[in-house]
Amino acid sequence: MGQILGQVVVRANSKQLKTKKGSTLNPGGYTNTPHAGPKRIWGFSKDFVPSTLSVVIAADEDVDVVDINAISNATLTYEGDNGVSYMITGASPQDPFVLSDSGEITGTFTGNPAEKI
Repeated sequence: MGQILGQVVVRANSKQLKTKKGSTLNPGGYTNTPHAGPKRIWGFSKDFVPSTLSVVIAADEDVDVVDINAISNATLTYEGDNGVSYMITGASPQDPFVLSDSGEITGTFTGNPAEKI
């Protein structure tokens, strides 16, 4: 049997982030928009969609939400325990990350389309 993804390690510029369960990767690419005619599709146009990586980070004493929000043009890696890993270049926070009193820092990075590594 194959190894099913169960845990991931997320790194920003080679430094491991203290991520918790719940990280999600959208590898980016293109959306296809259909152009319809009478009872048929004439064709499709493509729109570029950047990749996103949403993470939940443990708000440990050595983790600063301000430092995370300052990440810019980073290389992110998403390393799965199933042996499949992806890299996103040119990544920055999509919106400011949020620190909650539940002990979590949450947010989403966005960047170039993910590449399998």
